[in-house]
Formats: sequence, structure tokens, C-alpha cells
Amino acid sequence: MEPLITIRPLEILDLDQIVSIEQEAHQYPWKKSIHLSCIEREYPSLVLELDKQIIAYVVFNYLYDECHLMNITTRVSYQGLGYASQLIQVLYDKSKIAGMQSVLLEVRESNTPALSCYDKEGFERIGRRPDYYPKKEGREAGIVMRRVL
Repeated sequence: MEPLITIRPLEILDLDQIVSIEQEAHQYPWKKSIHLSCIEREYPSLVLELDKQIIAYVVFNYLYDECHLMNITTRVSYQGLGYASQLIQVLYDKSKIAGMQSVLLEVRESNTPALSCYDKEGFERIGRRPDYYPKKEGREAGIVMRRVL
């Protein structure tokens, strides 16, 4: 039997699960308070469930005519299987309905899997922010990417 995939709005009850996924997947994870703030501000964010278990989520927000993709994370054991791409496609649809003209994001320069995913999703590299992200020794650049909708 095919696994059941559901994409739905992120809710306050999802907080502990998304924080767990975040901590597992990132060396410098968002704090729980940041996720809570995004939920309280009602950012139009999504979770992807596989057989009723959250395995990925995306946090985004709208500003003027632009969707800012703030955080997209997939549970480590499910990375590379296309779940982030499914979330991005739904983000595109919701952004178009909301009148957005483009999607903007920043990604670590060293995060080659994410850069590859965004390249495949039609994002263009439009800038570089030196010393944007912390790393073990010092800081690293963020690559700014945009996709026109």
C-alpha cells in the first residue's frame, strides 16, 4: 500500500515535532521560541506528513509581493526523496493565490544539497551575503536566491 502523504497548515500542536526535526537536521537549529513566534504571528507555514507523522515542514511569510521562504527542513532519514520539493510546489501555489510575484530565500553557501534542490526548483542565485551564518569557526556566507512565480 502506498504511504499516505498529507500537506497541511502548521499548527501549535506541531511545535515539539518540528523542533525535534530542526535539531536533528541542523548544526545551528532555530530555537523553539523562534518557531513559536512564527506560529503566533500566523505565518502561512506547512507540514508534510507521511502516514500521519510529520517528516518535513516549511516556514514562510509574505511581505508586499514577495514570499520569503524562511526555513524548510526534512527529517534526516527522509532527505533527498523529494519531500521538500513537494512542500515548495505547494508554497508556490499558495504564494500565487496570495498575489506574490516571487519567492526569496537565503541558504548557507556550504549547503550543497539545498542549493541543488533550489536550482532544480527554478531558483536563481541573485546575491551573496558575507558572514551571514554562524559556523564552528567564524561565519559563512549566505546565498540569496529568487524564483519568479
